[in-house]
Amino acid sequence: MNSDLPDVPLEQREILRYLGYKRQHELTPELVELVAEVMGEVQKVSQVRSHYQFFDLAETRTGIQVVGSDLVLSGTAISRHLQGATSVALFALTLGSGVEQVIRRYEITDLTHALVLEAACTEYVEKLCDLTEARIAKEAQEKGLTANRRFSPGYGDLPLAIQPTFLATLQAERTVGITVTEDFLMIPRKSVTAIVGLFPAGTTAKPTRKEPDWCQAYLSKEESK
Repeated sequence: MNSDLPDVPLEQREILRYLGYKRQHELTPELVELVAEVMGEVQKVSQVRSHYQFFDLAETRTGIQVVGSDLVLSGTAISRHLQGATSVALFALTLGSGVEQVIRRYEITDLTHALVLEAACTEYVEKLCDLTEARIAKEAQEKGLTANRRFSPGYGDLPLAIQPTFLATLQAERTVGITVTEDFLMIPRKSVTAIVGLFPAGTTAKPTRKEPDWCQAYLSKEESK
């Protein structure tokens, strides 16, 4: 995935939710116009990169081992999420550092614009994760597997401390340009890592995925190129 992506359909209501707006009457025409402008801007200034890989799983005394790596997924939450899974897809995705530089400039000249752009980044990342998940599910289906929903380090009791090993497993610094600090924060900041469980065909993969219609249309366009 790269920066020449066609437009991804962002949702105004989601950006407003991230900004804390709950009622339509709270909006001014100026804010509505700014959100519409930023929905396009965030896609223009981002340098999207993503990478995923499939791995087999093995149960160990300390957690779920991602075979062929040093990554062990520990905790009851991820254990429930992957119950019955035979493999996983790991993915890392980033908007790049360019959008953060734009936000910092707006913080000096136009704080409202900076806040709206931050919220739009969150919405854009979520949509791109949906798309990555859809790509994984499609490839999994071709391999006779069924995918469940994504689960990220830091959810439940899956510790953020696995981030360095997670990123190393994907060679993320080389593949997508993501590094991690001593406090387990990813750089660039607008980045996500996630795990998707993969189950034998015919198995009910829980939690069940609800793929947005636009993702399927997007993938169909990719196939036709």
